[in-house]
Amino acid sequence: MGVIQRLRLDVALIALSVLGAVAGVLLGGSGRVPIGPFDATVAPRFASTGDTVVQLAPLGSLVMDTHDGPLRIVVRVDEIRLEEARQYLDDPRTFTSLEEVVGDDARRALLVMALRGTLAGVVGGVLLAVLRRPGLRAAAVAASTATVLAVGTTLAAVVTWEPRALAQPTYTGALTLAPQAIGNVRDVVARFDEYRVQLASLVRNLARLYEAAEGIETFVPASQSTRILHVSDIHLNPRAFHAIEAVLRQFDVDVIVDTGDINDWGTSFEAQFVDRIGELDVPYVFVRGNHDSRETQRAIGEQPNAIVLDGRATTVAGVRMFGVGDPRFTPDKSSGDDNQPESFFHLFAQRVRAQVEVAQSPAIHVFLVHDPVVVRELQGLDALPAPLMLAGHSHRISTRVFDDGSILLVEGSTGGAGLRAFDRGDHEAVPLSMSVLYIDPVTRRLDALDRITIAGFGESGVTIRREVFAAPVASEETEPIEPVEPVEPVEPVEGTEGGDR
Repeated sequence: MGVIQRLRLDVALIALSVLGAVAGVLLGGSGRVPIGPFDATVAPRFASTGDTVVQLAPLGSLVMDTHDGPLRIVVRVDEIRLEEARQYLDDPRTFTSLEEVVGDDARRALLVMALRGTLAGVVGGVLLAVLRRPGLRAAAVAASTATVLAVGTTLAAVVTWEPRALAQPTYTGALTLAPQAIGNVRDVVARFDEYRVQLASLVRNLARLYEAAEGIETFVPASQSTRILHVSDIHLNPRAFHAIEAVLRQFDVDVIVDTGDINDWGTSFEAQFVDRIGELDVPYVFVRGNHDSRETQRAIGEQPNAIVLDGRATTVAGVRMFGVGDPRFTPDKSSGDDNQPESFFHLFAQRVRAQVEVAQSPAIHVFLVHDPVVVRELQGLDALPAPLMLAGHSHRISTRVFDDGSILLVEGSTGGAGLRAFDRGDHEAVPLSMSVLYIDPVTRRLDALDRITIAGFGESGVTIRREVFAAPVASEETEPIEPVEPVEPVEPVEGTEGGDR
C-alpha cells in the first residue's frame, strides 16, 4: 500500500473517529438530574462558542457566557416540584440550605455529564472507526483521536468556567420581560462559593414565576387564532420597542395595532423615531393620537410594514379593521387645548358613524381610536361600530363589556408614559403595558387576551394576566389587571382622560 493511500485511509479513520466521538458525547452526555426543586435534563452540545443555556419552558431561556471552548451546556428545566419550592419561598431561613442543595446538585450534574460524555465519546469514536476498518491499529488511532476530542472539549469547559457569568445572563422569550427572574443575584456578596449563591438565587426567583403561572386562567388558543398585539402611548420611549420585539417572538404575533401617541411633540426630529416600526416583521396598524402630528403620521405610513388608518378600513391577517385618527393635535399640555367641550366629541362621533356606515361592507371586526371617549359618544348614538374596540390615551388599563357583547379594551402606556414622565417626576410609578389578543379564526371575535405589564423605571417586575371572554354580560367597566401575588408585580397606574395626556 502506497504512502498516499495509507495517508488517505488514516485521514478517513480520524474523521470517522471524530464523528463517532461527537455522536457519543451528544448522546451519552445527556441525562436527567435534580437541581434544587427542579427536575432538569443536562446535555452537552457542540457550538462555535462555549456557553450555558437554561431553558425554562414556557418562560423562555437564559444564556450565560460561562466558559470557553466548543462545548455548550444545555439545561432544560422539565418540571418544578412546587411543594418543595414553596418551602423556600415561605421560609427565608431555608435560603442557606437551598444554596447548598443547588450548588451540590449543579456540580454533580456537570461532573456526571462530563464523565458520561467523555466515555461515550471514546466508545463512539472507536466503534465507528473499527466498523469501517477493523484492526488493532485502527482501534488505537480511533481511541486516541476520540479521547483527545472528548477530554479536550470537556476539560476546556471546566478549566475556563467563570461563575460570575451567572450574574450576566441574556434573556430570550418571555424572560426578556422578567428581570426579577434573576432577582438580586447581582448584589450577592462576592466570596469563594458565589457560584452556589447565584444559582440558588436564580432558582428561588424562577420558582416564583412558575408558581405564578398556575394563576393564569386556562385557555388554549386555536392554532389558527389571529394574534393581535395592542400597544398605545409609547411617547418616544425606546424601551417600548425592546418589549414589543420580545412579545412579538414569544407570542407568535400576527399583527401589531397601535392606538396612537407614539410621539410627544410631533416634530420632524421625533419622526425619525418611527423607523423602529420598519424593523418589525409583521404588519403595524396605526391610528393617530393627540400627540402625533400629520408629519408623524406620514412618516409612519412610509414604513414598509405600516398601515395608517384615518377614516378607512383594511383587512389584515383575516381581520377587518377600521380606524380614525384623533381630531386634536395638542402636544403642549400647558395650553389646555386638550379640554374640549363635550359637543366637540359628539360632533366628531357623528362624523365617525357616517364613515363606519360606508366601510361596513364587509363587516368591521375591530374599531381603532385613540381616545375612548369617542366610543362613549358612539354608544350614545346607538352606533357601536364593531364587536371589539381598542383605544388608549388615558394611560390606564380597563375593559368594558357592553350589553350587546361588544368589548372596549383601553390599553395603558406601552412607553410607561414615555420620556416626558421624567419631567413630572412620576416615572417610577408608570408600568409599560401591552396586550396580546386572541381572535377566533371563524367568528373573528375576541376569545381571550393576555394583559402584560412591565415595571416602570427604577423598579423590576412583570405580570401576565389572562382574561377569557364568553357569553355577553351586563355593561360594566372593570379593572382586570390584578397582579399575580408571587411575581412582585406593578399595580395599575391611576389616570384620567383628558388634560394630562
